[in-house]
Amino acid sequence: MINGTLEFLVPNDSDLNSVERYLASRHHLAAEVQSACTRIHYDSFDWRLYGAGLGLEMEKSRGVSRLLLRELMTGEVCGTLFLRELPGFAWEFPVGPCRERIAKSLEVRRLLPRVRTDSRVRVLRLFNEDEKTVVRVVLESSTCREPGSRRSRPLPPRVRLLAIKGYDEAKTGLCNELLGEMGLQPVPEPLLPAALAGIGVAAGGYSTKLRFQFSPGTRTDASLREIHLQLLDTLEANVAGARADIDSEFLHDLRVATRRTRSALSQIKGVFPEAATRKFRDAFGWIGQITGPTRDMDVYLLGFPAYRASLPERVRADLEPLQDFLLEHQRAEQRLLAKRLASPHLRKILKEWREFLQMQDLSEVPPPNAARPIREVASERIYRIYKRVLKEGQVIVPETPAQALHELRKNCKKLRYLIEFFQHLYPKRTVGPLVREIKVLLDNLGSFQDLEVQADKLRKFARLMLQEQRANADTLVTMGMLVDGLLRRQRQVRSEFATTFAAFATADNRRVFRSLFARPAREKHAA
Repeated sequence: MINGTLEFLVPNDSDLNSVERYLASRHHLAAEVQSACTRIHYDSFDWRLYGAGLGLEMEKSRGVSRLLLRELMTGEVCGTLFLRELPGFAWEFPVGPCRERIAKSLEVRRLLPRVRTDSRVRVLRLFNEDEKTVVRVVLESSTCREPGSRRSRPLPPRVRLLAIKGYDEAKTGLCNELLGEMGLQPVPEPLLPAALAGIGVAAGGYSTKLRFQFSPGTRTDASLREIHLQLLDTLEANVAGARADIDSEFLHDLRVATRRTRSALSQIKGVFPEAATRKFRDAFGWIGQITGPTRDMDVYLLGFPAYRASLPERVRADLEPLQDFLLEHQRAEQRLLAKRLASPHLRKILKEWREFLQMQDLSEVPPPNAARPIREVASERIYRIYKRVLKEGQVIVPETPAQALHELRKNCKKLRYLIEFFQHLYPKRTVGPLVREIKVLLDNLGSFQDLEVQADKLRKFARLMLQEQRANADTLVTMGMLVDGLLRRQRQVRSEFATTFAAFATADNRRVFRSLFARPAREKHAA
């Protein structure tokens, strides 16, 4: 049973007809009309609802369509909406608690059909001596299939007891009968996980989190190949969604995997042959270039509600031409991107990269770091980048040009990626806080750069809109107000840098970095 709910699976040596015959021989009952029920279960590509313990299904039964939001562990319905079609994004749902619950987990991702179940449902009513219904017994046989597929697979039949208020004792007694005499089994999981397993899909199977378990003494080249293969899997998993522009996170995840790949190729040197490293670093640089313009438009469109909200209410409507401009240019960039993501050149890059990663190194003289233990190589590189970050951050004062902060951000990103690649090699309770503090520093530096780039881009957009006769004087004035607001926020972020960096560069943190990543002098001499 799931959290005390009375639901059972029928064992393989029995069926629902046997359950009904047993009940008819022991109880006074009547059967209601059998009905069909179709459920299409939805979630995002990266299983955000499932990860939050929620299930979302569009149920059609007896001509009625309704959307049900469930608690996965209990199967309890926590939200119901009567809709003919499912909205794609959280903000398209009717305003209310259901939308708020979905939006909290789903954020900017689109809902996708993950599995379909078709059920035949028969309800039996059990009566007492006074001819009053005391328990309803739901007999349900179901099949599952991938959405759009015609091939279905049977699921184990289920029996569910629905209590009638005031007759809990009757329900408990019947429960004991089904468990003891009929040999039914408590349901180990709700219908959704069982249906996904039935079509061979692992809920939560996609993740961008880096999870590696190689030991400290593993060869560096073997470790790097494993890291790169996982990044390649992530990149390839997002190509189709990025091409189709299903939602903006497909392109985002593709770009993150690309950046991490380039960072690993650039920062862990002397592991692969130099010619191969240079070739693939340039190839992934091209992927970064072709995906940049579309991602930029996505970011501005995602940020548009915040742009609008930052302005006085009386002028917000004047910003609408900017949204139209961004939408049009996003579509144009997306069309170009779709062609490039479908190009033979991209397929060749990914194919050759996978072949290289899966190929055994046959070179007579391996690169200098290839056979060294991964923890030794990783620690050296992490500590070197950390010292560079400290050196660059310590000389930044209020008068320092913005370019210095941009360079510091790049090195902080390198440091973050390196630690995330290899964090499992170090004590979790020690390295975890370091990653979080790097992220805080990166948030400050990222906000500073993003606000500068946005302000600059909005000025360029204003000029383009003027040339294309897409903006009147009110829109241009309002965009100027928006730019002023972004620059004020940038100055505020800049003023917070010193405090943020000081929190990262504390003496305690320096000791932790030294203890984790710096090789003792005696070890260096021995080497």
